[in-house]
This record gives sequence, C-alpha cells and structure tokens, in this order.
Amino acid sequence: MLRPFVVPFVLLGVVGVSVIAGVERNAQATRQVTEAQGRLLLINSLLRDISDLETGQRGYVITGQADFLKPYLDGLIAFNEHAAQLRARPATPLQLNNLNRAAGQLARWRRTAGDPQIRARRTSLEQAARLVSTGRRQLDDVRATLTTMREREDARLTAAVQSSAQTLRTVRQITVAGLLLTLLLLLFAALRMARTVARHLSQLTAGAQEISAGQYDRRLPHSGVQEIDELGEQFQEMARAVREREQALADSAQALQASNEQLAHSNRELEQFAYVASHDLQEPLRTIGSYTELLARRYQGQLDARADQYIAFTIEATRRMKTLIQDLLAFSRVRQGQRTFTAVDTEVLVREVLEHLDEQVRESGAQVQVAPGLPQVQGNLDLLRHAFHNLIGNALKFRSPDRTLQVAVSATREEDRERWVFHVQDNGIGIEEQYFDRIFGVFQRLHGVGEYSGSGIGLAVTRSAVEQHGGELWLGSRPGQGSTFHFSVPDHGAIPRPHPLQETVEP
Repeated sequence: MLRPFVVPFVLLGVVGVSVIAGVERNAQATRQVTEAQGRLLLINSLLRDISDLETGQRGYVITGQADFLKPYLDGLIAFNEHAAQLRARPATPLQLNNLNRAAGQLARWRRTAGDPQIRARRTSLEQAARLVSTGRRQLDDVRATLTTMREREDARLTAAVQSSAQTLRTVRQITVAGLLLTLLLLLFAALRMARTVARHLSQLTAGAQEISAGQYDRRLPHSGVQEIDELGEQFQEMARAVREREQALADSAQALQASNEQLAHSNRELEQFAYVASHDLQEPLRTIGSYTELLARRYQGQLDARADQYIAFTIEATRRMKTLIQDLLAFSRVRQGQRTFTAVDTEVLVREVLEHLDEQVRESGAQVQVAPGLPQVQGNLDLLRHAFHNLIGNALKFRSPDRTLQVAVSATREEDRERWVFHVQDNGIGIEEQYFDRIFGVFQRLHGVGEYSGSGIGLAVTRSAVEQHGGELWLGSRPGQGSTFHFSVPDHGAIPRPHPLQETVEP
C-alpha cells in the first residue's frame, strides 16, 4: 500500500543530492572569487608600488632632496613583498611568467635608468637631467605587463562571480521545482491510495454480502492492493469451502445435518475473519491518515487553495473510512461467540447509556424522559447496551430543526407472549414506511454521507443484539412527526422494580 510513495521520496532524495552538489559547486566558486580578489589586490598594490618608487626617484632627480629617496626605497621593498605574495598563489603558469617578466623589467630599469640617474644627481643636476628620458619606456612596459595581468584577473573574478550566481539560481530552481513536484506527487499518492482503498473495500464488502447470501460463485474484483486482495482470496476460499459443504447436503439427511453444522461453523469463521481483517485494515489506514495530516500540518498554506482542499478531502475520507471499519468491528463483535446471560437492571443500564451520550444530549437540546419501573431481565449486558445506545443515539441524531427534541424510553410487558417490550420514542424527522425493512440492513443509509454522521450499521448491530436474545426489533414512524422503535426480550421471571418518580434528563 505504500508503494505509491516510493517515487516522491526518490525524487526528494534526488533533489537533496542536487542541492548538496550545487552547494559544493558554489563553495568552489566562492573560493575562486576570494582568491581572485586577493590576487587582484596584490596586482593593484604592485602598480601602486611602481608609481611610488617612480615618484620618489624622479622627485630626488629634480630636487636633489634626500627625503625623496625613502619613497623610492619603500616602493622597491613593497614591490618585492607583494610580488613574493602573488608568486606564492598564482592563478595560472602564465600569470607567474608575467609576474617574473614584470620583476625582470623593473630590475632592468633600475640598472639602466633608476639607479644611474640617482648617482648622477649626486654629482650634477645637468648630468642627471640628460639621463631622465632614459628608462621611461621601461617603466611603461612594467605597467603594461601588470595592467594585462589585472585585466585577466578581472576576467577570472567576473567569471567566478557569474558562476556562483548561476549555481545559486540553478540550486534555487531545482529545490523549488523538486519540492513542489514532490508535494504534488505525495498528495496525489495519498488521494489515490485513499480512493483506491475506499473503493475496493466497498466492493469487497458488497461481494462478501453476496457471498454470505449464497452467491458462492461471485468473483471478487482484483484491487491491486495486496492486503485487500489477500482478504478477497480468503473470502473466495471460504466461499468455495461453503459451497462444497452445501453440495454434500444432497447425499442424505445425516449429511444434511452435518453440513448445516459445518456451514454454521464456516459462517462463524467468516465473521471472525471479517473481524480480524477489519482490525488489521486499521493499521494501513492509520498510516494514510498520519501522512496526510503530516502534509496538512507542514504544508498548509504553502500550496494553492485547491491543494489544501484536496488534503482536507483526503483527511475527511480517512476519518469516514476509520468510522466504517470501527463500525464493522462493532458488528463483528456483536455477532461473535457465545454470550453469557445474567440478570440485567435495564434502568441502571439506560442511565449509564445516557451518561455516555450526555454531550450529544446537551448539544441537541433534547429532553430525555425515562419511564419509571424499567424491568430487570435475563440478558447480555453488552448486547443490551448496544441496543439502547444505538436507538437513543439515532433519536438524538435524526432530530427536527423546527422543534425541541423529545425522547422517551419506556417498557411494557406482554403477558400473552411472556416478554418485555422496550420503546424508544422521539419527535424527530421520521421515516417513510417503504424504508422500514431497508434501514435494518448493513451499511444502509437513507441520507447522504454529508447530511448525518455514521456508517449505516447501527440498526443492524441492534437487530443482531436483539435476535441473540430471542427477541424482535421493529418500528412505527410517520415522516415529519417522529419514530418509535420497539424491541422485545423474553421474560424469564424477572420482576420489574417499582419506581415512584419519572426521571427527566435535560441539557
């Protein structure tokens, strides 16, 4: 069932790897930018050093003042230091060659022009003036070489900056596109899974009902979901076994009786299997709900309004499916196993049921009247609790919005049939007579899913609980005026307790 989620998570992993690769590439580009800036700073310093030493040398030649020799000497020292730093981290072999070339040109200028002019100035201004023009072109050559180096370094810096910016843009685009696509795929997978499970579970339920009704050749559809298909195969196997047992009934009366016992046993196995299967289906359903609610909490408002709506639809469908499975479990529990019958005080039982429904009573504004003298009967406490809980709960649920809800619980004894008949009466919306038999079927609803809560299994549970007591369940109703549900419990000699006062439970 989790197979649809493989592709989104693989895509998420690819996005993560791409982001890591992009970050590493951007880090390399950043290092290149930093190194290029450092080299460019050193080249500019070399140009400045050339200007400083030239200014100092010419100032001394022109003025003869010894103070101008200090900038000249400082410029030489600074040039050598900056050249050594740049030589330690050249960008390319060509840059190293150009640096050595510039240093050689400067050294040649000093030998042929710079130092000779300084020595000549110490002797005679006229002699120094005749040497000024010598070497000017050599310094221009040094500057030209350094300028070329600076232009090439500028180009490398620009390329590194552009590479870093492009890498960041690419990483951002891949991240945004990948995350959006992953979220959409996760949402699609969750919606598809929820719809698939709901559709095939409904088909499986309908097929199981037909099989239990005797249509043993009914083939359950293939769903593609491993868990549901395995459940369907088990139903098919059990149906095949039941059919084979039924065929053996034609041999003899003894075989008929034995086959009936086997059929009853198979039905109990089917009910037990339905209970176990419904219980196991809750685990994948919790997985679907958890992932969908995780999507809703983490990405609510980050996608468009339609995506938020799809997430809400998925959560609501998961909740309805959970209710359906829980109701199916309740139905299976009611029909399972041998029941122990003891003396049950129905008045105390009804009080407990009303305490459990207290919130619904308050919300509906209902007035619940419990007639005095509800009897003690021989029955099963859990089954009778199901019966009262479902009937009173339905009365609270299907109320009319035009008037205050009135619910009355009472009991009468039919002497001729030796049984107690319990009545749950309301003034709700009522039921048309044509639907009297239909509402007691499993998963039968007279209203849309969004109108009233529930799965349409409560009355089927109630009828099963009453029939296990050997009683009957029926109703009388008029649309728009209300309904009265009656169920009987055989009287095994229990004496009704007198109750002096009628109790009214109000919100």
